[in-house]
Amino acid sequence: MRRAGRIDVDEQVYARRRAQQARRRAKQDRDAFDPSPPAEDDWVVPDEDTDGLRKVGPPTPLGDTLNELIERQGWGERLGASRLAARWEDIVGPELAQQCEPLRLAGGTLVIRAATPTWATQLRYLTPQLKANAVQILGAGAVREVRVTVGDLSDGADG
Repeated sequence: MRRAGRIDVDEQVYARRRAQQARRRAKQDRDAFDPSPPAEDDWVVPDEDTDGLRKVGPPTPLGDTLNELIERQGWGERLGASRLAARWEDIVGPELAQQCEPLRLAGGTLVIRAATPTWATQLRYLTPQLKANAVQILGAGAVREVRVTVGDLSDGADG
């Protein structure tokens, strides 16, 4: 029994020494910390494990990080389609927006449903302008082809 108690005391002593050393190293890190703007590769953050500081990479703009996430997840076309639907009137104009609707945007192909064959013909004549407007709003390469179909519009617009 006596021997086991001595081992416990030794472990406590060594644990205290390790904690003191960690605090001393953390204090040295804090004292050596230069509050001037960091160099390009000299970014630090508090280290929760040792109360010291640790180096990290430089920050990246939030927009770049979000774009990387969108690309990795494959959400680009879905976000483009939602922007297309939200800005539909800007792309086709107010009069045409009442007579047609976007069905889908996939693989660079925009499929539009027109209320009547007459409006479908009008859309086909305006295809170059529609592509240009869509590219201006959605970005280059978002719309490479436009296809027009005829059918009842889901929002109840009449022809």
